[in-house]
Amino acid sequence: MNRRLLIPLLLSFGLTIFLAVHFIIDLNQVHRLTIAAGSKQGESYILSQAIAQVIAKHEPKIQIQLLETKGTEENIQLLEDNKAQLATAQADIPTLPSARLICNLYSDAFQLIVTDKSGIKQVADFKGKRIALPPQGGGQYQSFWLLAQHYRLTSSDFTYKPMSEKAADTAFRNQQVDAVFRVRPPGNLSIQELVQNSGGRLVPIDQAAAMKITQPAIEPAFIPKGAYQGNPPIPATDLPTVTVQRTLLASKVVDGDIIRQVTSILYEYRQELARKMSLAANISPPETVGGTGLPLHRGATAYYDREKPNFIQENAEYFGLILTVVLLLGSWIWQLKGQIEKIQKNRGDDYNHDIVQLLKQIETCSDINTLENIRSDLLDKFEKVVEALDKDRITPESFQSFTFTWEAAMSAMRDRKIWLAANTISHSP
Repeated sequence: MNRRLLIPLLLSFGLTIFLAVHFIIDLNQVHRLTIAAGSKQGESYILSQAIAQVIAKHEPKIQIQLLETKGTEENIQLLEDNKAQLATAQADIPTLPSARLICNLYSDAFQLIVTDKSGIKQVADFKGKRIALPPQGGGQYQSFWLLAQHYRLTSSDFTYKPMSEKAADTAFRNQQVDAVFRVRPPGNLSIQELVQNSGGRLVPIDQAAAMKITQPAIEPAFIPKGAYQGNPPIPATDLPTVTVQRTLLASKVVDGDIIRQVTSILYEYRQELARKMSLAANISPPETVGGTGLPLHRGATAYYDREKPNFIQENAEYFGLILTVVLLLGSWIWQLKGQIEKIQKNRGDDYNHDIVQLLKQIETCSDINTLENIRSDLLDKFEKVVEALDKDRITPESFQSFTFTWEAAMSAMRDRKIWLAANTISHSP
């Protein structure tokens, strides 16, 4: 075999094998993601666990590993450092550049639980009291200070201690603290234990609408009457409070197709998720106005826009109108072109007709002087036709036809001239 052909063939074969192997590897690749999910006692961790199980069941090529953390602040930092590819986060906590939004998971509520002996009836009564706060590094800790700042409370106004949820519950039962602050969905089991069996009482937060002015991610809401006990109801009435969305975030570096599959499973198997944890029924698309202002992950956008008409579909009527106008205009131009060509052809035919008339005169001409006049007319006609061709008044085809007729007339004139000259000599004395 020719060496010049052998080398390209070997290269092509090698490239084909490489692409086939790459395709097979990609087809069978398992994508492993880590989700920063908060504390194991929290709803976000439990829901993340359910999400990981359902995704593994319906898309085995996506495996999600749970990572216990202190809360939102740590989750966001892990996402930024690419130590986690997914994260749960409170919507009111500022994110870092790598964070992208997938969906809202559920609403968290600011909840203040106080002892009966504390005398606390509103947030402003915290002065001089002992408060158990969630651990530093979590979104709940930051949320408390946003609340305190709004009510013009500073760290010197009360005694506070960050601690785990379990430690805070113990301190509350032992009367070592006067209040506990949590950002949890209504019906939280830990809070239920405090208000049912540990002498706890919920305190209203009635300035949520005012807080929203500076914190767009929060919403005024109520903890429903009887959320923690039906008879007697706890709380006794709908209790005003602040709510904030618990969101699911992804790093912007995660492949869009993977996030689209994750988003798809969250919605298509939401009922299955809800059977594992009822809060999953609240999974919803992010608000397009207000909210966090955080950009969507491109994979989530692809899922949300799956049924959205594209640009051509949205403007089909306009494109149809434009197409109709173009077709009508094209038809008119085509007709105009045909008419112009017809006029050009007719003009060329007229020139040919003039040459034919001169040709007839040549055949009957009996003297040299008349023949010279005809020759002058032929040259004049040729000049006019060349000028007409230059100005597009006749077509090239008409000019070619004219040239054939004109040359025939010139040839006939030369023959007639020779004949006249010969007859003139023969009749001379």
